[in-house]
Amino acid sequence: MIGNLHSQKTSEFGLLLGRSYYLGEINPKTHWGNDVGSFCFGAIFRYNLNERYALRLGVNRAKLEAEDIQSDLLFNRDRKAEFSTKLTELNGLIEFNFLPYKLGNRDMPFSPYLFTGFSYYWYNPSTTVDGTSVVTSEASDGSGIAFTFGPGIKLNLGRKISLNMEWGFRKTYKDNLDGLPNLENELYEQGKGYNNDWYGIMGFMLTYKLTNEGPCPHMNF
Repeated sequence: MIGNLHSQKTSEFGLLLGRSYYLGEINPKTHWGNDVGSFCFGAIFRYNLNERYALRLGVNRAKLEAEDIQSDLLFNRDRKAEFSTKLTELNGLIEFNFLPYKLGNRDMPFSPYLFTGFSYYWYNPSTTVDGTSVVTSEASDGSGIAFTFGPGIKLNLGRKISLNMEWGFRKTYKDNLDGLPNLENELYEQGKGYNNDWYGIMGFMLTYKLTNEGPCPHMNF
């Protein structure tokens, strides 16, 4: 349904602080706990089309790491693999607000939202298996595209400032984010070529409205 809600396009700039973590062969299922997660930071630019939709660009710097010794699985603990990597991400996203939301408007002070889009990332894993450094094509520098999605909530803190909290998931379509080779040895399969790695970023964003609104109304969908 189309309505005249007198919205105008606005833009925001913000900073992100939070934690990043990895899901894959070395950490198959743990999102929180077992020393999973590292500090990450980033910056965003948001262009609000109306009270429901926004476009967003972002850049994030994160660290991903995991150790088999932290796993509940006997297979992982016997393998004794571990890795860490610095990761840089550029993303382009679209957001949908469940409630009409407008930064600085007391009548629309908050909204849960969903976001989706794609991220392009660079990484450089350092991996060991049972204390031996892995030197293979999987453990070299790489890059890729990830499908990105997740939930969040926006909250006005004043006329120009908002606080956002979100949890985003990245499906990478690659299996070498952890640098673990997809080879079999005498005892076990070190990696699984069919099991693509994921990484997540959860955190807080503080944004500042750059645009001063004028009197001209726009259509809202």
